[in-house]
Amino acid sequence: MRYFPEKRPTVKIYLHQYGKKELKTYSVYARVLYKRKKLEFSLRMKVAPCDWDFDNNLFIPNRQYNIHCNQRIGEFRLAVDNAFDELKRGSVQPTLRMIREVITGKSVKSNEMSFLKYYDQTVEQKRQQTTVYRQSSIDQYLRARNHLFDFLVRKGWINIQLGELSKNFINEFENYLLSHEIKSLGRPMMRSSAITNLKRNKAIVNEAVRAELIEKNPFEGYKVQHDKTQNISYLTQEQLKKLEDLDVSEYPALVRTRELFQFICQCGLRYGDFQNLRCNDLEYSTDGLLWLRMEQQKTRGALHFPLSSIAKKIILKYKGNKTGEQYVFPRISNQILNKHLRTMKIMANIKNQISCHVGRHTFAVQSLDAGISIEVLQRLLGHKSISSTMIYAQISHKKLSESILL
Repeated sequence: MRYFPEKRPTVKIYLHQYGKKELKTYSVYARVLYKRKKLEFSLRMKVAPCDWDFDNNLFIPNRQYNIHCNQRIGEFRLAVDNAFDELKRGSVQPTLRMIREVITGKSVKSNEMSFLKYYDQTVEQKRQQTTVYRQSSIDQYLRARNHLFDFLVRKGWINIQLGELSKNFINEFENYLLSHEIKSLGRPMMRSSAITNLKRNKAIVNEAVRAELIEKNPFEGYKVQHDKTQNISYLTQEQLKKLEDLDVSEYPALVRTRELFQFICQCGLRYGDFQNLRCNDLEYSTDGLLWLRMEQQKTRGALHFPLSSIAKKIILKYKGNKTGEQYVFPRISNQILNKHLRTMKIMANIKNQISCHVGRHTFAVQSLDAGISIEVLQRLLGHKSISSTMIYAQISHKKLSESILL
């Protein structure tokens, strides 16, 4: 007797109206097929054809939002499989209508809504509030959501409901971030990054509490443990020289990344500020110095300082003939830049961690070693509190040795 495997639903992803109407963006749909019947689902996402991989029916993963959308597509496929298995376990012969009811949760109570589904709804609402939330803030929520998803898959809690969230859940998630390899990093998170991720999740949970979807806030009374000492990675002059001497002339992307990193090391800008730098943020003084004047993305505080000769040279190369509101530098994701930096780190045999933010740390430490006062450095970095700047004073080896010799 021949064995025939059980037929399961299949899912096809496609762009609604593509090929029929010429539009700037198309809605992403899923077609679920089972026993010669079909059911259409809107995945509540839109995409421009230039961002769509037509061979694999996925977003081209060249930016954070596209990666997030691909994950949602994968979750929809998983939801169809889970709904089918759930119905089979209940000794029910599944139909597409039943599968749809399980997926959409038509009869689900508010506190039984899945945490991920509520997370997505809340972030989408924030994304539409363009006067309140910048795209960089939305990207932070999406990255935190990606780490949350990986954790839930690992624990087998993918469908955890709002009403099931607890302090134990938060402890488990924090432990995961600090002790397990994070795919995008290749290592566990530093505590500061883990705290940022927990804050994003706490913000989403607080929204659910305010909406009366959760009776008791699991974050209530929860204390995030901060490190008493902070290990800040930065590059020494010798390591910067190694990076500068590296022959990457055959790789234009690495040449560009090195120059952008050198610019950050010269002026200490955060990634978001460096990417948002526009031509009209630059001005010449009467003595011929090129000054940078802009509002910080993170704190909304003002930055105003002259650029070094190296930073000026890099600025002029990328600015070219651009003017006004045009961005000075090419638009490249933080992840791509950091990936290229890690490649050059290996090529140059540099042991320290290296990233865009390490460039900011490098600027701070090198500035103190050059004799710049902590008060001036505070202004250059745009710190509201000098206590944030004092961290660098603790790791400036040159300053430490000079103090001992006095």
